[in-house]
Amino acid sequence: MMKSWIWFRALAVVLAIFTVGHTVGTKSSITNTPQEAAVISAMQAYRFPVMGFVRSYWDFYRGFSVTITVLLGVLAVIAWQLGAISRRNPETAVPIAITVLIGCAANAAVSWKYFFAAPMLTSAATVLCAGVGVALLARERRAHAP
Repeated sequence: MMKSWIWFRALAVVLAIFTVGHTVGTKSSITNTPQEAAVISAMQAYRFPVMGFVRSYWDFYRGFSVTITVLLGVLAVIAWQLGAISRRNPETAVPIAITVLIGCAANAAVSWKYFFAAPMLTSAATVLCAGVGVALLARERRAHAP
């Protein structure tokens, strides 16, 4: 019989792959054409004051990129820990698991609206893993109920 913790561990692995893919995919700018190079150059060149600092659109692009990598990595660790929690105490794991599922679903929606195949498919896999994990966790919780 499948257990929820296996799906949360699988989710952690998928999220780790997502993290690595995001890191590699955003490590440098993609400039295959002169038009793309012009856009990147313009993002880097235009600087403006923001709350006492001078930043560029490129700074924001890179900063958001690194932030997403960090948050995907943290979510992978949380998913792994959720696997351990769900084994010991399904009741405690349920609200965390639902929150993780909602986060994965929201990320999938953003990926499908704004990105391309790799993040679309990876985020869909996270929803699948988290969704099955939550469904199994709910069943396990009912089985442990007094």
